[in-house]
Amino acid sequence: MTAIVQDERRRLAVDYAAGVEALLALAPPREAGLRARSTPRVGRLLVKSQALKNAASAALAGSTDPLDRAAAEVQLLAGAALDLAVASQLAGAPATRARDLAAPAVDVAGLRRLIEAPEAYLAGAVAVTRVRAVEDARQSMSAAAQSALDGISSAVVSTGGEVIEGLLLLDAALLKEALQLVGGQLAAKIGVDLKGLSKRIIDFVIAANEKIVAMLGIDAVAEAQKQLAQWLEELQAGTLFPRLVEQLYQTDAIEAEIMGWLAGYAGGEAVLLMGREEITLLAGRFAAKAKVADQLTAALALVKLAPPLATPYGRLGIAVAYLGLLAYLVGSGYDHVDSDRLQVLDWVEGVRGIAKRLLVTLPPA
Repeated sequence: MTAIVQDERRRLAVDYAAGVEALLALAPPREAGLRARSTPRVGRLLVKSQALKNAASAALAGSTDPLDRAAAEVQLLAGAALDLAVASQLAGAPATRARDLAAPAVDVAGLRRLIEAPEAYLAGAVAVTRVRAVEDARQSMSAAAQSALDGISSAVVSTGGEVIEGLLLLDAALLKEALQLVGGQLAAKIGVDLKGLSKRIIDFVIAANEKIVAMLGIDAVAEAQKQLAQWLEELQAGTLFPRLVEQLYQTDAIEAEIMGWLAGYAGGEAVLLMGREEITLLAGRFAAKAKVADQLTAALALVKLAPPLATPYGRLGIAVAYLGLLAYLVGSGYDHVDSDRLQVLDWVEGVRGIAKRLLVTLPPA
């Protein structure tokens, strides 16, 4: 990915974030002013949102640089949260403060900072999560792998748990319909017969959904729908979400496999230290993305309270967003621990993949 392309994506991010912050600085609309908010200004903001989505999704799918792909994910997550903040504002629900305990505040200023400089945000997160080095290189890589597996699973359980809470409050029939629209023609389904401000509110919910789908990748949509249906069935049958993640990720088995490779490794220390660094970097970037996903979850919790989203079309759009975000979180977490078995996402080389490459596949250093 060329520097020119990266600079253009950054320019689009800066332009969109500034436009969102300017809109949110205005007082929320009241009944007398609803029509005024459905203006060309809001339409131009939507175009900027779509341009950012196109640029970030192209980077995620086409870049060979792991940092650039991670930065694109951060921009898509933050952009989706800003889309929902705009929808909340247009609906008359201030996006920056909670209306009840179920709707935490959305940090719009923070989202703007990280969408404009995602690489710096990722670097800071990695520094915070770095595992303390130990003298023994084998033990050092072992500690990094254990910490990464635990941290990734915990982040998925924490953020995904909030998503699950929102999902299980929705009607089962609605969720069944929404499942078919994850990655599908949501705009064609819920955008019909809407005009004026109501259409603009739904437009920004759709824009957020499109960014979530971009993080899944179009090739993963069918598998995501299948996995979501299975997960929902298990959750509705009473399986606790942490248990579901544990069954899916099998981090204990991955850890045991890596410990076996480490025990049998006869090469030099340099490879072990490289493994520690690569795994620590991977885990730190995932933690950073999970924190942005927290903001997106908070934005969903807020916008669903707005009256225009209480309509059948609005509820369907929110349900699709929740489902897509769940597929992304669980799929991305799995991608980061092990890329071999569950093919919902395949953006990174997971903890197991790094360990296998360095300890088994490569000749001893």
